[in-house]
Amino acid sequence: MLFQIYDYYRTVYGSEKGQDLIEYALLLALIVAVGVLIYQTSGLKASLTTIFSNAGSLASDAASVSNG
Repeated sequence: MLFQIYDYYRTVYGSEKGQDLIEYALLLALIVAVGVLIYQTSGLKASLTTIFSNAGSLASDAASVSNG
């Protein structure tokens, strides 16, 4: 019985199943950090804001022309 308990805890806590998950989480955190760094330093925020405001005004103009 003691050996069964020992084997159970050794397989549950001694396995490397969670290692892959941790590696993927660290890789994802690294990718997100690099993405945020690029987003903040490249002026991408202003460009995206301009693009979406232009698209919104074009859609609004098209809607007003089709309704009017």
